[in-house]
Amino acid sequence: MKTNYYNMKTIQKEQARMRKRACRPQINGRKITVPTRNGSMSAFVYNKRNCRPGYLIVEVHGGGFMYNTAADDDDFCCFIHERLGIPVVSCDYSLSPHAPFPTGLEDVYDCIKYALTLPSLNAAPDKIILWGHSAGANLAAGAAYLSTKSEDFTPCLQILDYPYMDVWRKSYQRPEIKYSVSGKLMDTFAHYYTPEASDLRDILISPILHSSSSFRNMPPTFLLLCGRDNLNEGGKYYGRLLKKAGVPVTFYYVKEALHGYIENHFNYKYLPFLTKIPVTKKQHRLAQDSVNHICDWIEKETTE
Repeated sequence: MKTNYYNMKTIQKEQARMRKRACRPQINGRKITVPTRNGSMSAFVYNKRNCRPGYLIVEVHGGGFMYNTAADDDDFCCFIHERLGIPVVSCDYSLSPHAPFPTGLEDVYDCIKYALTLPSLNAAPDKIILWGHSAGANLAAGAAYLSTKSEDFTPCLQILDYPYMDVWRKSYQRPEIKYSVSGKLMDTFAHYYTPEASDLRDILISPILHSSSSFRNMPPTFLLLCGRDNLNEGGKYYGRLLKKAGVPVTFYYVKEALHGYIENHFNYKYLPFLTKIPVTKKQHRLAQDSVNHICDWIEKETTE
C-alpha cells in the first residue's frame, strides 16, 4: 500500500529551509537558553513593559509538531506584548521526527516552569496565560492538562488558535478545503509524531477522544475557529468537551479565515511565494481584528 506521507529526506530539506529563515537580521525578542529534562531549548523573551504584574504569556508556535520556529512568531509576540503590556515567552520546542512525542510537550512544560524562576519576569504560577496556534495549541492545552496533575503552576487562561486536537484522524476523514493544510501533510505530521500509531489516541495528542470529565480543571479558554480549515471540527469538539466539563469557553468563529491566518499575517514578509498567494488583504484584516479581539478578552479577564 502506498504511503500517504513525506519521506525523511523531504522533511529534513524543509526543516533546513525553515532554520535558515529563522536566522533573521533582527529579532525583537531576547533569546535565552532554557534547561529541560531533555537537555535544553531556546526561547524568546519580550519584557519591555509589565503593566499587569504577575501575568505571563507563554506562546507556542504551530507547524504540525514538525515545522517552523519561535522566530516565525517574533512580530506576533512583539505585537501582543506591546498591546497588552504583559511579558511574553515564546517556546522554540524540539520538533519531530528527531524528537517525537512527548519531547516537544515536555519542552513547553519545562519552559513554563523555568520562566517562573526568572526574576526579570516576576511571574506568578497562577497567572500563566498559554497561547498556542494549531499544533502549538495542542501543546499548550497539553501543558495545561499536565498542570492539573501537579502543583508546578496553574494556568489562568488559554488561547487556542485553530487547534490541532484530532491528530489520530486520517486525511480521508477530513474535508478537502482549498488552501487548508493538505491531507498528505496532515498524515505526515501524525505519522512522525509518535512511533506507535496507537499512541495517537493518547489524551495529550488527541484529547477529543476522551471524556469531558478529564478536563474539568482546565483554565478558561478562548477558542478561535476558522471556517476554511480542515481542523475546524476537532477544535470545535474540544471546546464542547471543555464546556461540558464546566470550563468557561469563549468560541470565536471566523467564517472566511484560513488555517494559520494569524501567523501568515505577522510573518508575511518571510513566507515563500506560494504560501503568500492565499494571504489576501481580507486575510490580513481578519488576522489583525482577531488578535485585537483576543487581546481585549485577555484585558477583561486579567482586570482585577
